[in-house]
Amino acid sequence: MAAITTVLLEFLKPGDLLLFSSPLYGGSDHFIKKILIKFGVNVLEFRVGQSKEQIIELVKKSGLADKLAMVYIETPANPTNDLIDIRGSKDIAKHFSTPEKEVILAVDNTYLGPIWQHPIKHGADLVLYSATKYIGGHSDVIAGACLGTHELMKRVKGLRSFLGNMASPNTGWLLMRSLETLKVRMDAQAFNANKVAEFLNTHPKVGKVYFIGNLTEKDGEQYQIKQRQCLTNGGMISFDVKGGEAEAFKVLNSLKMIKLAVSLGGTESLAEHPATMTHSDVDHDLKESLSITDKMIRVSIGVENYEDIIYDLKQALEN
Repeated sequence: MAAITTVLLEFLKPGDLLLFSSPLYGGSDHFIKKILIKFGVNVLEFRVGQSKEQIIELVKKSGLADKLAMVYIETPANPTNDLIDIRGSKDIAKHFSTPEKEVILAVDNTYLGPIWQHPIKHGADLVLYSATKYIGGHSDVIAGACLGTHELMKRVKGLRSFLGNMASPNTGWLLMRSLETLKVRMDAQAFNANKVAEFLNTHPKVGKVYFIGNLTEKDGEQYQIKQRQCLTNGGMISFDVKGGEAEAFKVLNSLKMIKLAVSLGGTESLAEHPATMTHSDVDHDLKESLSITDKMIRVSIGVENYEDIIYDLKQALEN
């Protein structure tokens, strides 16, 4: 959040328009909709599935097209794994750019991390990470990261200094330690996630499974974006338990190895209830429309033996 808020505050001023994708991580959603607007910034939301042409028209109809300063996207989206076209988002930014003002594209790449997706190759100007997640990978550090061109990062670093959003030397050391095992950890998590998804896809008490690996050609643009942007299916899975909140809570309370926590990307498998945890502050009607319902459980797949992860989920679902 330090990285996200620093970027938004640096590149947006009162009167500007921020165009952002939905859904977003709950903290990002809260900052944009309830804090950023206090600084006089206008915000405009677009949904997964809207075409580039539809989004451009949405901006024009807002009456603030000339004020657009940034396009901010999160892909894959937390917690639904919905994909946003990075190249298409850059095209939108270019459409509204002028010789006097370039519209910047910022991408939150936390869900796939620096190994599984490379936004700059697809046109992103700034890439954001919660380094707490896959980059840190051991659930023992809290940090954010931002990368981009020297010119843009000079501005980010400048405001970071005045806001005090700087990680400690010890945090930096822990992150350097974690980078040594980043690829082997993430490869193991992606392998495990495929196995867990296979199990969930056929379980009688599980409804929809939200997993990048489940996308097929029948899913149209989402599948095409996956083929273009995603180097693996990732390590994040959300799924609907048949029933509602009570049934979802029962599953979460019955887990033995998988821990209940809102973080993700660590070596240990974690599970949480997005509707009442990470996305509790998101508008109820918006959550419902985005399928972030009371029956949804989100699981961050760790590096344990995949058979142990599946066993834990199976016994919790059948408890």
